[in-house]
This record gives sequence, C-alpha cells and structure tokens, in this order.
Amino acid sequence: MPLFVVQLTKFKNNEGCAIGVAMHHILADGLEAVRFINLWAKLARGETLDPNELPFLDRTVLKFSHTPLEPRFEHIELKPLPLILGRTDTEEERLKKTTVSLLRLSPEQVEKLKKKANENNEIVLAMMKKGSRPFSRFESISAHVWRCALKARELEENQESVVRFNADVRSRIVPPLPKNYYGNALTQTAVKGYVGEITSKPLGYVSQKIRESVEVVNDEYIRSQIDVIRGFENLDDARSLFLGDFDKKTLYFGNPNFHVTSWLSMPTYEADFGWGKPVYFGLNSLSPHDRALILLSSEGDGSVIVCLHFQIAHLELFKKFFYGDI
Repeated sequence: MPLFVVQLTKFKNNEGCAIGVAMHHILADGLEAVRFINLWAKLARGETLDPNELPFLDRTVLKFSHTPLEPRFEHIELKPLPLILGRTDTEEERLKKTTVSLLRLSPEQVEKLKKKANENNEIVLAMMKKGSRPFSRFESISAHVWRCALKARELEENQESVVRFNADVRSRIVPPLPKNYYGNALTQTAVKGYVGEITSKPLGYVSQKIRESVEVVNDEYIRSQIDVIRGFENLDDARSLFLGDFDKKTLYFGNPNFHVTSWLSMPTYEADFGWGKPVYFGLNSLSPHDRALILLSSEGDGSVIVCLHFQIAHLELFKKFFYGDI
C-alpha cells in the first residue's frame, strides 16, 4: 500500500480544482495530516518554513519504559462492545447499508445546543459549584448526536450503548510531546450508557458523561492503557480494537454503538496553494460503522458540519431528531 497518494482534479471552464490526498495512517494522525497539507501549501505559495514548523520525526519519545501499574481504570475502550439485546454477533448489522450526510448547524443552532446543555439542572449546578467551565461546543454537539442516534434506532430502554472518542495525547503525557511532533499521538476513550438513560436525561447529563470520558485521559491513564494492551496475547487484537478495520473479523462500531471524531480545533481551511483558501474540506470515504465527524464549515461564521455515517434505514429519523430537538 502506498504511503502517500495525491490526485488533482481540474474542473471544466477553469472553475477550480479538487486535491485528493490519501495518506497511510502509519505516517500520522488527522491533526498532523492537516498540518502537513498546510505546510505543503505554504511551500507551494513560495514561502519558507520556520524552524519550529519542521516536522519532529523521532518516534522514540513515545516509547514509554515499562512500569507496570495496578488496574485502576475501567478502560471501557478496551472491552468488547455491547451487542443488540438478543443478538450473539454483529453480522446482521454489518450487512445493513450506510450512507453519508453532511448536516449543517448554524451558529445560532450551535449556541442553542450549548445553552440547552448548560441549562440549570442538578448536574450543571454541581459543576458550577466546583468551578468547572460550561459545556463546550464539542461536548454539547457530541451529546446531541449520541441521543439522536439512540432515538432513531428505536432500541429497548435497557440496551447498553458505547460511544468512542479519539483523544490527542500530545499535551497529556509527561513530559509533553514537542508541538511539531509528526506521527500518531492519539488514543481512544469511551463512555457507556443505557438507551433510556441517555434519551430521557437532560442534554447536560449526557454532556457531563462525555466530559468525564475525555478528561480521564491523563498521563497515568495512558500508561495504564498501554500496560493493559501489553497484556494482550495477540497485539492484532489491540489493533482491531483501536482501528476498527473494515475487515469483518475486526471490531464493529455500529448499532447499538457509535464513534465520534472532532476536527473542530484543526486548521482545515488554511491550505492556500496560491489560489485562495479552500471552499470545502472533508472526508472522501464511507465508513461501514456508524460515526460522526464534527468540523467547522468553510463559511467562517462559527457554523459546524456534522459528517454523519449512518445506517440508511435510520437516517431520516435521525435527521428528524437532529434538527427537531434543537
């Protein structure tokens, strides 16, 4: 498999072009892939790179010494995912077709979701007493997407569901990685809940569960996770847990579970190759799993695009709840 492939497609009548990039994940995670494209564009404009922009390529900084820890975290992300009640495998769900929808949230809708998540209730009041910050855009939107997915699937109330997230570890490990570290520096975390619990509780309750699953990822948690993985008899089992390859033998993230990725903090619209900034940035592949990629729109007004990969059978109902519940 090639490490890096680029395709340039020119539109008719000089109406622009599209740059397609396929990069092997062994090279870098999404954050560094976007940064690489932006630096490439900077060079294409005839500019020079600052020394601190040059990629830091020494992967040994992530080679932790083996310091066994006693189990002190649940590590939901390393456990088998729940199945639909009454099922013994994921085969039936795997066979269902998925599609991609780009769901736009206007700046006003984003603010409404944040306001809804931060409405006065027991969770929010307790959080304020501890001096915690209000729920963020990511926490509010992720909670909303999870709730909509569970409502649309019309599962039983006592059905368990797990949502997985990617967490950037660059600033979470001790010592932190160099800011220009180029490679994969992601781990996974997860949150678990029951359908009846997630769909009936306030949005702030679900946002708090998501916050806790992300904030738990610190240096101690990451090292504990690595030690758990070291205990796997076959490391390929760990790879399938994290990567969710499309091979049917590996983990399936779909119904009743979900995967959320946030690219809200990525500078996705800075790739100016000399023709102006992009009018659109997004993924060009379809995931067989149910997942949502949250990223900023190109409009620069604070609007957000939820790139949703979801089973076709439940999509219209998802959209109904997605916009109707705001």
